[in-house]
Amino acid sequence: MEQRDMIHQYLKELERYLARLEKAQAQEVLKEIESHIFDVLEQQQGSGQVVDAKAILQGFGEPRQLAFAYIAHVTDGAPPPTGFKAIQKVKQGVTATLYYTMAAFGFSIAFALLFVAGAKIFMPDSVGAWSAGNGESLAIGFFAAPYPADQELLGAWFIPVTSLTALLVITLTKKVLRVLKNNR
Repeated sequence: MEQRDMIHQYLKELERYLARLEKAQAQEVLKEIESHIFDVLEQQQGSGQVVDAKAILQGFGEPRQLAFAYIAHVTDGAPPPTGFKAIQKVKQGVTATLYYTMAAFGFSIAFALLFVAGAKIFMPDSVGAWSAGNGESLAIGFFAAPYPADQELLGAWFIPVTSLTALLVITLTKKVLRVLKNNR
């Protein structure tokens, strides 16, 4: 029997034993196990070892035992099957990295907007939003030489618009962070 056929047969048998789970949960478990199997296959190929699907599948155990371990984990909160913990740690690491990156990015943008809004008060001719290149581009920020006043887009409205935009960015960042924190 070819290796791919052996893997396919193992997954079909596993799917049969996972029938007690909701279809979406069963599919998630199948995708996870399939991913594990192919990860091990790739590792063996990458290290120059002879690829042995039968040995890999034996390492996962009988499909029935593996399915029951997943069912107990999903339905009863039993400890996850071996290998499942490793995926959870990777997922948590990715989520934590995304969480802190999103926090740094969102709050940095908000801070920059508030800083520019405050700077407009003290340097009204050098800070703002201007239409440049005959309306084909937009320039926002500080400029050493003031742009012509008739090309500035917001004028005195620059301060409330950038302040409100900063508050919106802060609010959205907090909501995204809350979602990411709940998924950790």
